[in-house]
Amino acid sequence: MAVTSFEQLLRRHRPEIGAYLRRLMGNESDAEDVGQDTWLRAHRAYGRLPPDANARAWLYRIATNRALTALRHRQRRARATVEVELDTLPGRAGGLESAATLRAVARAVADLPPKQRAALVARRFHGLAYDEIGATLGCSVTAARANVYQAIRKLKERLEA
Repeated sequence: MAVTSFEQLLRRHRPEIGAYLRRLMGNESDAEDVGQDTWLRAHRAYGRLPPDANARAWLYRIATNRALTALRHRQRRARATVEVELDTLPGRAGGLESAATLRAVARAVADLPPKQRAALVARRFHGLAYDEIGATLGCSVTAARANVYQAIRKLKERLEA
């Protein structure tokens, strides 16, 4: 679907990209910073986007690259605990009943390696297909699938401990 203007692209995808970044970054402030950087970079590159390009996947790729960079910088600055707001998690699915359990899940997700975290969030919270995740992360479909699998495996191990 060709988008005729950057403003239309922004209007159409900003809420979805914002939600993705909030989940990926773990807090509103960092997500807003990365979101602003994402939209600035997208605006600068918009003129080079082919008319038949998948604008949604293109935006996810920019957002993911900016988020992964920000997450690496955050990890270098300090190994502080990431405060994840309960609002960023989906409803109380899977029998999660207590706020303490939700916080434990949020911490476990926050502690995942950035690529695995991005793949998990894209797949489980945003319903992206593995080929879209691969395009977003700059990897193959097989690597995208492996990142999601490894993220789920690590979450299970951490939460069972």
